[in-house]
Amino acid sequence: MFSGIAHCADCGSKLYYCTTRYFETRHDHFRCSASQKAVDPCTSHFIRAVVLEEMVLAHMRYVIGFVQRYEDSFRVSLEAERSTEIQKELSAKRKQIAQSQKRVDDLDVLFRKVYEDNASGKLTDERFMQLSRGYDLEQKTLRQMITMLEKEIDKQEQKTTQVEDFIAKCKRYSSLETLTPAILNDPVIKVFVEAPDKSTGKRRQGIHISYNLVGILPPLERFQPVVVERPNKEKAETA
Repeated sequence: MFSGIAHCADCGSKLYYCTTRYFETRHDHFRCSASQKAVDPCTSHFIRAVVLEEMVLAHMRYVIGFVQRYEDSFRVSLEAERSTEIQKELSAKRKQIAQSQKRVDDLDVLFRKVYEDNASGKLTDERFMQLSRGYDLEQKTLRQMITMLEKEIDKQEQKTTQVEDFIAKCKRYSSLETLTPAILNDPVIKVFVEAPDKSTGKRRQGIHISYNLVGILPPLERFQPVVVERPNKEKAETA
């Protein structure tokens, strides 16, 4: 069920599903595919399949329950947070476009310069061809990148908030009891598994879930509305 969804939280590689006929199904497990690399291997990030399923189910039920209980607060806070993130991304991409366009313009100037130097005999034909080919290739690469970034910006600017769709998904699975491949693949994109921590003498292991439409959610406690308790008026007057 988690094949293609479970990933290593440290290196990002997929986790391979491992099974053996010598043990029961509950011993089937996942391990980092990069742990078998000959050079600079990752750790195994070993986790039993049944444990991973229990952890993901518990996380999904917690998120679904939280969204149902604090829907309004969750909606407002997450939309504001996502809007801030998108604006940062757009700003970075626009800056990259401006820098790339400046370099394209600079290359035009350089190309004219080497053309004039070649025409006047200051630059050999061989050197002129070498430089002009390099400038031309760099310009093509930059223009392709600019086009790609502009498309990404257009897509982000036209993209309406997806928080409502995520809330609708949570409502759809309000009575979630067990996981199936269809249920898992609907709201979940990836599950990142951390390496086990045995520093306390006990084996502890964490996961991070990237949900469809909203990605990895921040700690939900920040979306919980703050309840301000007001003193009882009668008591306040007689005190």
